[in-house]
Amino acid sequence: MNPAKPARSFLSLRGALLLFVGALLLALAPSAALANGGDIRDIEVGVFTGSMSPDSYDSIDPDNGIFWGLRGGYFFTPKWSVEGTYQRLSTDASGPGSPSVDLSALRANGLWNFRAGKKFRWFLTLGLGKEKIESDDLDVSESAFGWNYGGGARWFFGKSKFWGLRADARWVMTDPGGGIDDTQTNFEWGGGLMFTFGGGTPPDTDGDKVNDKLDQCQGTPKGAIVDANGCPKDSDGDRVYDGLDKCAATPAGWKVDAQGCPADHDGDGVADMVDKCADTPKEAKVDGTGCPVEDQDHDGIWDKIDRCPDTPSDLKVDPVGCPVDADKDGNWDKKTP
Repeated sequence: MNPAKPARSFLSLRGALLLFVGALLLALAPSAALANGGDIRDIEVGVFTGSMSPDSYDSIDPDNGIFWGLRGGYFFTPKWSVEGTYQRLSTDASGPGSPSVDLSALRANGLWNFRAGKKFRWFLTLGLGKEKIESDDLDVSESAFGWNYGGGARWFFGKSKFWGLRADARWVMTDPGGGIDDTQTNFEWGGGLMFTFGGGTPPDTDGDKVNDKLDQCQGTPKGAIVDANGCPKDSDGDRVYDGLDKCAATPAGWKVDAQGCPADHDGDGVADMVDKCADTPKEAKVDGTGCPVEDQDHDGIWDKIDRCPDTPSDLKVDPVGCPVDADKDGNWDKKTP
């Protein structure tokens, strides 16, 4: 057995991890406030340690031991993320002299994350990686792709939720090949420190779900429907935006009110653009052209306010239904044909 070799591996790896963490804190501290505990576009980095229970690897039979590793990941959404990890275990094998053995892995995993926005979040994971076993003492160096599955949880600190602790457990299957027969199944569990940064929901000042960097029409009224550029839609062209327009199919050219509905000056339910009797009292019943149904002389004046109820239908009348003589020549004005 060579006791110095595992010790050197442990010390060199620990030193590398400390340097990594120190450099990470200096480089990323200004960006920390942007993170939000696994929000969209968050980046996660971390260091971890844990215990591995290796399979037999035929006659090598590595002892259980402690591994160390580095991790980096990216959240496409609060629910889905990917990550890459590197880890290494230095342990002893069975046999005379307890020969030293190293097991290392470089992996890529997908994660399905739960409880978005919470401080405590758990996840499931599945991935592939390059699994390697090597021993100078035994003249062994084999590597092969393997797959792994498992789960774990994150616990974020404080209101900003960019620092946290993480725990994982997983099974790893690999077939090293060479002189090692059959698929090997290893079990790992561990935990570590994590740090998230750089993500979070982009600012959207007007709340139209198009972030400010892409929004070409900032200041859109709340409730208006917008296109991919953040500009309000107006399907009927009445200058009242879709989402705010209560009459979204107003014919082109019609006058509308503030809600996008056809203007109706006399409130008789017939739009001004087609109302032939535009000043009908509200209490009068009207036909489809907005004229009173009760109008025996057909002059457009409701019988209840018509002071001249027998006016010939071809004459112009004033607001109370009496004939008009605009030029005072003694002849009643005729309606324009």
